[in-house]
Amino acid sequence: MNTQPREILIVGLGLIGGSFAYALSGFHGAVISGTDTDPQTVDKALRAGAIQKSYTTAAEGIPFADLVIFCTYPHHVLQIVCDNRQRFRKGAVVTDVCGSKELLYRDLHPWLCDDFTYIGVHPMAGKEVSGFDNAEQSLFQNTGFLIIPLPETPPAAIEYMKELGAYIGATRFAVSSPAQHDDIIAYTSDLMHVAATCLCVHYHPDMNSAYTAGAFRDCTRVSNINPQLWTELFLENGKAMLPHIDRYLQAIAQMRDAIEQRDSDALFALLNTANTNKHEMLKR
Repeated sequence: MNTQPREILIVGLGLIGGSFAYALSGFHGAVISGTDTDPQTVDKALRAGAIQKSYTTAAEGIPFADLVIFCTYPHHVLQIVCDNRQRFRKGAVVTDVCGSKELLYRDLHPWLCDDFTYIGVHPMAGKEVSGFDNAEQSLFQNTGFLIIPLPETPPAAIEYMKELGAYIGATRFAVSSPAQHDDIIAYTSDLMHVAATCLCVHYHPDMNSAYTAGAFRDCTRVSNINPQLWTELFLENGKAMLPHIDRYLQAIAQMRDAIEQRDSDALFALLNTANTNKHEMLKR
């Protein structure tokens, strides 16, 4: 496993990939290269200095990279690895930043080989907007960084990902299995996107910005969503999401019943539990 990369290839130069390109500048003195399905995005990244080298396709760049970072849809990761498993540089480290891991890793596993090391990560950073134009070097500052190894992943690869995460600015680290990752993310990320988008499926016809404040902004922020990406992520992680959605719906039903029945004790109990749990979560 090569932990002194001469070239880092970023596949997908959107918000996360572009921000990785900026933030990894100078990492072990490596050349930062990139590819994207949109040639204009690649040109923007070159002109902005986010990457120093470009490739037309991932297949073209993979043989030259000691570290490959997939910042694209899960099905793209699977397809590219399957098609190029013999093209990865011997000793290369390969990672992805996908928000759902278990199904991806199940499908990837038969296509992995001893010539390269695969270890997934998930930087807990983002914006409600997408695309390279919104990428920035500081995106990962003071954020969480999740590392999801496979059973055969060597400990040195985990330490390497911690080094990489710290270099781009992350300060909180956790190592988990794919199943544990997906279950926790189903609550901390996926369910939050479900709640935000459902709040915006219907809206009051007479509202305008004069009626909105911080609560509206905060609760609906991530509803400005990439429908294609999140459709794939929701379906990939649906098994883990459904129990959390069921508990959320149960809490909504309890709240509705308490309001309809003017049951102040039940309403107070729900609100007090939420308040207590929020303070407990802040300690973790």
